[in-house]
Amino acid sequence: MSSTIGNNIRLTISGESHGKYMLATLDGLASGLEVDTDYIDKVLEARRPSSVAASARKEKDDYEIISGVFNGRTTGAALSILIKNADVDSSFYEKNKDLARPSQADYGAYIKYKGFNDYRGSGIFSARLTAPVCAAAAIVLKELEKQGITFETHLKRLGDIIDEECGEEFLSKSYHMYKHSDDEIDKYLADIKKANDSVGSEVELIIKGVKAGVGEPPFAPLDGELARYLYLIPSVKAVSFGYGLGYAHSLGSEVADEMQVIDGKVKLLKNSNGGIIGGISNGADIVVSVVFKPIASISRELRTINMKTMENTSINIEGRHDAAVVPRVYTIMKCYAALALYDILVRA
Repeated sequence: MSSTIGNNIRLTISGESHGKYMLATLDGLASGLEVDTDYIDKVLEARRPSSVAASARKEKDDYEIISGVFNGRTTGAALSILIKNADVDSSFYEKNKDLARPSQADYGAYIKYKGFNDYRGSGIFSARLTAPVCAAAAIVLKELEKQGITFETHLKRLGDIIDEECGEEFLSKSYHMYKHSDDEIDKYLADIKKANDSVGSEVELIIKGVKAGVGEPPFAPLDGELARYLYLIPSVKAVSFGYGLGYAHSLGSEVADEMQVIDGKVKLLKNSNGGIIGGISNGADIVVSVVFKPIASISRELRTINMKTMENTSINIEGRHDAAVVPRVYTIMKCYAALALYDILVRA
């Protein structure tokens, strides 16, 4: 099992979805960095379920910084944040522990860990573990903001609701602004949940303020490192940059990122590469698109197997689940991307 990621800034997590506590440790932080608990609170609040179609599990995310901070500043020692799990109901998982939930990690985990893994609430595979990661990431997220680097998210697609995407429009403005209101999205998700179903989505992340020349190719390219961290988020099935999959039906003349010197500064006339070429930033906005599969836990009868007896059976998944990863994934994406970028910037 691998629970640590990063080179100069190493993140280690421990705990499970229904365990008593979860722990995130950041090792390698310089001394003297500001640790703003109000800012951490704000990040955790944004990560928690809030829509009408969100999980009924309500966690306060009570946390305690147990090392690495003194008088509101990092000491240079490993910084550890402990988060308590309080609103836990393991009854469904105990009752169906031998049944593999379709599109979940149950079967693979059962084989890999020989049945000894904590299956409650999906254990280490649960999105619940993004809470301690976001708490720790809030520290570097604020540091990046101080350097003028900002993170924005835009919803591109939610099931049948599609952003009105145009190739030429994309190339000219680099990213999309979603045209549907929060009320429309909430109603759509409520209808999906009422039908005992879930829905996939695509979310765009825009990172602004990264200067040209950031990245460590050939084996630690900026886009590769960002993708590596974003794939740590549960339900992520695809990560692309700039025009992404659109390149497959494009001509080179259509997607060439032409450049000019304007007022003494290099400007890109297009940003089809999403701000990264050859694994190195080029000074334009970094544009990342992330596709999330529908939440696998839905209250419908589905065919499956009993992993212990190797018999065919069916399962109707009960419990408290979201209809989609949005909107709380917006904050999660920002936090994971911030960790990747900060690790590279410190390395540089």
